Amino acid sequence: MNQTKTRRISYFSEKGRFLLFALFLIFVLFVAYYLFQMAYARYEMNASLVANIDKALYIFDTDEIRFNLDPDGIIPSNEPYTYRFSVANFNESNDSDVDISYHVTIRTTTNLPLTIQLYRNQLPTDSGAVSIIGSAQDVQDEDGAWYHVYDVATDYEMYYANETTDYYTLVINFPAIYAADMTYVNSIENIEVTLNSEQMI
Repeated sequence: MNQTKTRRISYFSEKGRFLLFALFLIFVLFVAYYLFQMAYARYEMNASLVANIDKALYIFDTDEIRFNLDPDGIIPSNEPYTYRFSVANFNESNDSDVDISYHVTIRTTTNLPLTIQLYRNQLPTDSGAVSIIGSAQDVQDEDGAWYHVYDVATDYEMYYANETTDYYTLVINFPAIYAADMTYVNSIENIEVTLNSEQMI
């Protein structure tokens, strides 16, 4: 009788260990699947951000970098115009050897009724994507010309210990309803992006 009881206890003990091992294996598989999904989603997002860059900018020190968008391509359309640019503290041959903070400003002439949005490390189509610029400030220069100035409220930091790239998408809307408005015929809008960088102390 004692032998039967001992066998039964041993059987239940082995069965319990097997069930515990099976549950652990299922848990490991579930975690591995979840991590794979996350890694793939991150890869897919990074691949989307990196694709179709129109201009790559590199900052290594206290610089001011400016570039203009091609204004000839902007005509009234129900499809937004998108321009992509990147900002990095390294390239194939150089790395920044100081910590840098930089600031982005967009300036446009006032010839066309455009609306502008700017996204950093996001695509406009991403869930929860938020433009980092608000309403324009109207500013007059020393020659009396007026501009819309869109200022990004935040300075962004790049540490020399890390090779960093920020990806920007500039979205410009010039609705198709303006195609019939003769006010804007032959008008050209100059759109200038400026990066001001400084060494972090």
